[in-house]
Amino acid sequence: MLLNVLVGASHGVTRVVMPLYAASLQAQSWQIGLVGGLQFLGLLLLSMPTGALIERHGSLALFRIGSLAAALLYAFGLTQVSAPWQLILCVTGMGLVIPLRLVPTNTEFLHLLPRLRPAQAGWNRGANSLGMYFIGPSLGALLLGLLGFAPTFLLVAAVFLATLVIGSRVLAGAPPGRGDEATPLRQRVRRQIGMVRERPLVRQTMLMDMVGQMALAYFSVFIVLLGMRQFGMGLQQAAALITLQGALFVATLFVGGALTARWPEERRFLVALSLLLAHAALLAFARSPLWLWAGAALLGLGLGLQQLGSVNRYARLMRELGRGHAGGLSSMAAPAGGLTGAMLGGLLSQRFGLASGFQVLVLLFLGLWWQQWRAMRHAAGGTA
Repeated sequence: MLLNVLVGASHGVTRVVMPLYAASLQAQSWQIGLVGGLQFLGLLLLSMPTGALIERHGSLALFRIGSLAAALLYAFGLTQVSAPWQLILCVTGMGLVIPLRLVPTNTEFLHLLPRLRPAQAGWNRGANSLGMYFIGPSLGALLLGLLGFAPTFLLVAAVFLATLVIGSRVLAGAPPGRGDEATPLRQRVRRQIGMVRERPLVRQTMLMDMVGQMALAYFSVFIVLLGMRQFGMGLQQAAALITLQGALFVATLFVGGALTARWPEERRFLVALSLLLAHAALLAFARSPLWLWAGAALLGLGLGLQQLGSVNRYARLMRELGRGHAGGLSSMAAPAGGLTGAMLGGLLSQRFGLASGFQVLVLLFLGLWWQQWRAMRHAAGGTA
């Protein structure tokens, strides 16, 4: 959990700093969206291959490589940026090394989950989210105001080096790789793709993860700019919207498992989607800063409940299919949504305004809500 707090905080700082850094370089809205979205590109492309590499080389080796590469990119890449295209190049590099840090820790926790209590199901993502959505954004706004961009990036590089040391101890007990005895990478990736194609429950869970992350990505990239430009909020106040969303998200992950342990799985997802639909509607048609605060709160609560349901489903899949398969799949849907939400949202905001992305999310969440409501009615009818 300590490791995930540090990993999350390092990324959380950049959630606030990166869009503002791009804006300071005179980047256009679509470029700002690209900066936000490319952070997810590596997770989208490499989550399944990384899950396969874990079987061959083990979690520890991959985590060490990812942490060291991230520290070097921040210390010697981002600090030298002077144009939007250079920033986009650095962020692309970051996206390619994130899976080497995220997938191993996620895989080892899912492997551990069956031995934990239901209340602990959200602790891993809760710890990561505590850093990414609560500590990181507040710290990023503070450091940016005190130090500026380059010193902030150097501090983030130091945090990555700290996670390298701590992660080496935490993951030391993880099983070593099987080396040449492991299933060939291409064959394992084909199996994972077949799993998605053949199992409706896997597709449904990944779709909810994807749209939920689309909402989070668009919110993270554009809510500060929306608050400052449309409602005249200051930087600290606008960044506090991300902090509020993150605080409620983390709280839901830590305590929501116990509070909803007796809920049927379908009910948990339906309540989550209802909250997410309300959040998108508030931000799509906001009339005052109060609407932004309410939308941020509902996003945190709804996304937390949705993630709790997804974690438990992926843990069941891991018991059935193995650590490499489920570890890769569980890390792929969310970045697909993050990439889509940030990049497509950037194009929409460029043409139709900052609120347009939330208007599209209203339609997406309405479709998911209707699908889940029908699934819950079908489950209730089958039980009866």
